Amino acid sequence: MQKSKGKWIVFCLVVLLVILHQDVWNWDKKEPVFGFMPVALLWHACISIGASLTWFIATKVAWPDFDEEIAASARQAQEEQGS
Repeated sequence: MQKSKGKWIVFCLVVLLVILHQDVWNWDKKEPVFGFMPVALLWHACISIGASLTWFIATKVAWPDFDEEIAASARQAQEEQGS
């Protein structure tokens, strides 16, 4: 996947999470889920899991590459110029 395409996918996921975070449809529901958890709390727990998955995708797709060999050769060249 291209980096620019990945950045747009992450951006769209963040916008989707922001929209889904406004859970106005759950405000009137009073019945607990699983017998003890309010619906709004479960919804926010799912939003938190979605946010963590979005951040994971962002680090894998849109994070800049860092090549250790290039960094090591640049450091070595800098040391040679300094001495």
